[in-house]
Amino acid sequence: MKWAFIDYENIGCLSKVTLSDYKKIIIFLGAKQPKVDFGEKKYDSPIEMVLVQLKGVQANNLDFHLSYYLGKFDHEAESDITFEIISNDNGFSPLIAHVKLNGRMCRQVKIASASNAKNILISSFTERPKEKRPQKVSSLKNHIASRLRIQGNEVAIQNHLNQLVNDKVISVSGESIEYKC
Repeated sequence: MKWAFIDYENIGCLSKVTLSDYKKIIIFLGAKQPKVDFGEKKYDSPIEMVLVQLKGVQANNLDFHLSYYLGKFDHEAESDITFEIISNDNGFSPLIAHVKLNGRMCRQVKIASASNAKNILISSFTERPKEKRPQKVSSLKNHIASRLRIQGNEVAIQNHLNQLVNDKVISVSGESIEYKC
């Protein structure tokens, strides 16, 4: 039996998570995430789910909340329940090691890599002429949200935009975008 602790701010969409694999799911939403995208999957039976919507915006706020609830549920759950932290954030490794040291099965599940998302976005850019690509930051954010199916997840959208800049796929000057691909 497994319980999932989902860093939604980090993964951005639940389409790649098979929720029916879990007896209980705890989803952590950042303060700027008004909704959850479940993708296209359909589930035949009810899923026990807890949503933790954060109020404040500070560095690592979601990670601290997830850690708190992991400890709380570790105390409450039967010892044979495995905990899975669904996140691409490597910062959970010491916590997972500590939970395992104390006798609970615990592991991290990573979702499709950011490089896959980057490849999807680059393909969407290169399949059209530069003048037909989004020219403003706001329209590029809409494009990212649409292509990666992460509408409403402002943190994930901004992270993907930042990654495109860091990888020199695009450059941003004010509100204008210049494509390097």
